[in-house]
Amino acid sequence: MKTRGVISRWNDDKGFGFIRSKAGGEEVFLHISAIGGGRRPRTGDQVLFVVGKDAQGRLRAEHASLDGLVIDEPDTRRKPSAQVIREQARPEEEGRPSRKPGAKLAIFLALCMLPAIGSIRLSLAGFPWPLLAYLVASPVTFALYWDDKRRATRGAWRTSEGTLHFFEAVGGWPGALFAQQVFRHKTRKVSFQVVFWTIVLLHQLFWARIALLSGR
Repeated sequence: MKTRGVISRWNDDKGFGFIRSKAGGEEVFLHISAIGGGRRPRTGDQVLFVVGKDAQGRLRAEHASLDGLVIDEPDTRRKPSAQVIREQARPEEEGRPSRKPGAKLAIFLALCMLPAIGSIRLSLAGFPWPLLAYLVASPVTFALYWDDKRRATRGAWRTSEGTLHFFEAVGGWPGALFAQQVFRHKTRKVSFQVVFWTIVLLHQLFWARIALLSGR
């Protein structure tokens, strides 16, 4: 039996939100994949849905539809906006591989060169910890990105950005950079990218200073 409610919060960029049931109780999670046809939902929309549960036992909406959708103009009859056309054409949204993988690979290798040379030299000199940090933290960070991307598509609880940045800072930024391109994840949030590239820059500056000191 379907329940009637109102979309109390909706994040259209991420494709999910929450429904406040008119029967009361806690809010119910709603993913865009649970809505069949018609236009995309908005905050304040009336909605009909079946209450279900995810693998963790949390409430989520299933077989949802916008209540009174027939009075709205269907999206199929509307001319897409320029922003929608641009978003649909983006490789990040469609999951297509980058148009210039060679250039991105060259940048990735260039960024890794100085830390790799510096940490290998320190390892040969009897201080292996930086090299071990990169070798351990990078795969761990890559796995965290994969898991966070999987959670995002399922509407589950996400890995905190602080956790991702911590593992990037202790040597996992190469794995993070690789994961961002493979999974097309965390590449559009400006605040996240600012912190990420600050971490990368600090690592580059550290190894540049080590190289200068070793040269003397």
